[in-house]
Amino acid sequence: MADQVQVSLNDSGSAVVATVETAEMAPAVTDALMAHVAELSAAGRRAMLVVDVAKVKFIDSVALGSLVVLLRRVKATQGRLALTGLTGHSNRVLQVTGLDKVFEMFDDAPAALEDFSRPV
Repeated sequence: MADQVQVSLNDSGSAVVATVETAEMAPAVTDALMAHVAELSAAGRRAMLVVDVAKVKFIDSVALGSLVVLLRRVKATQGRLALTGLTGHSNRVLQVTGLDKVFEMFDDAPAALEDFSRPV
């Protein structure tokens, strides 16, 4: 079986937009995101990360835990993490767990990037 790209990273200038390309939030996705944040942290840079999960139909408890760890690592760089495109099951899981109040969430990546560009 050939390896499939599960997440694509695109630098928008002010932030990196990570588009999840699979229907399930797999460990390979969060591992790739954590590796990116680790690179930024090692370079002394803030992690500004927008994760587009519009294609994700299923998030399990392991993925939720990984996203929380990712958020902590992003905040450790004084950065920001936003989730975009949440629908259906993925959105309900975040609401039921109360994580919708922990993560910054936007309808789409352009909305998150616009918010990121505003002065604090």
